[in-house]
Amino acid sequence: MYAKSLARELLLVDERNEYTLFFSGEIHPEFKKLTHRFRAAVLPLREEVMTKQLLMPVSCNTSRLDLIHFPSLPPPVACFRPYIWTLHDATPWLYPDTMDLKGRLYFQWAGSWAARVSKALITVSYEARRNIMNALRLAESKVRVVYEGIDDAFEKMRDKAFLGSIRQRYGLPERFLLSVSTLEPRKNIPSLIRAYHRIKRANDTKLGLVLTGRTGWKSDFLRDVLECDSDRIVVTGFVPQRDLVALYNLAEAFVLPSLYEGFGFPPLEAMACGCPVIVSNRGSLPEVVGDAALLIDPESEDSIVAAIRALESSPTLRADLARRGMEQVKQFSWKTAAAKTLELYQEVGAN
Repeated sequence: MYAKSLARELLLVDERNEYTLFFSGEIHPEFKKLTHRFRAAVLPLREEVMTKQLLMPVSCNTSRLDLIHFPSLPPPVACFRPYIWTLHDATPWLYPDTMDLKGRLYFQWAGSWAARVSKALITVSYEARRNIMNALRLAESKVRVVYEGIDDAFEKMRDKAFLGSIRQRYGLPERFLLSVSTLEPRKNIPSLIRAYHRIKRANDTKLGLVLTGRTGWKSDFLRDVLECDSDRIVVTGFVPQRDLVALYNLAEAFVLPSLYEGFGFPPLEAMACGCPVIVSNRGSLPEVVGDAALLIDPESEDSIVAAIRALESSPTLRADLARRGMEQVKQFSWKTAAAKTLELYQEVGAN
């Protein structure tokens, strides 16, 4: 999402520079109407580590580009053109146990090298910047913060027929908590489930729980959850964007108990849809949500339980958080992100 949204906005705002966009397999559908604004390099990139480290350097080194921007995973070690890299957070160094072995080693080896060689690093929050500088021992001047933006598709929905069809399609409870994330250890979903079970066993909630997102590694806990609580917990898997917007609109509240986030799109997406938010007090999440969310200790089930009970029992609190959330998301714009990124391109290119 970051690469797609940023590249699209750069093409719209920058009429001075020429761009080459690298695509895996084929040109992304959203860019086909903008082909007059860039040159496309389509590569057969499938398996991330091997193909990127072997095929990308050839294209990078022969394309005679003045500057290359790698928007996510570590750049190829053998890329000898000037580049910058967006490193979204310091998870591989701070919380290596929450990643699989391949991803951990890939970032710690290729990523550490790229951080030293790159002309500059972009990251997406000041908390992530501090963690990256400390973990990789980088100078302050090397790491720049550019907040990400929120897609305009995330908004209050008025189409009641469509919202009703989504409720039926996914078998949603009448009232529910929503959590959106990749289902993997760093997202701390088991703690949310245990806290929810505590409230339910006490007959202290009318809310169901909906878990949305792709399954990552160590997601076996979901099988056990579905076997013991399939009537109140719904696992949707990945959903298309329009369906996701509807889920945010239908939810009573959004909960993200992550152990660490470098930015955190879902809380802002929820806010843009008018959904009250509960998030962890770790990583960049307090910075991103400001005073527009309830903060929890992700390692304390008592904290999670208390926040859920507070929101469920107080319509006034829900309305206040929804109002503050709609104001908070105004700080996050892809147009602003593109402008700040372009400033860095020009600064690096001039040196």
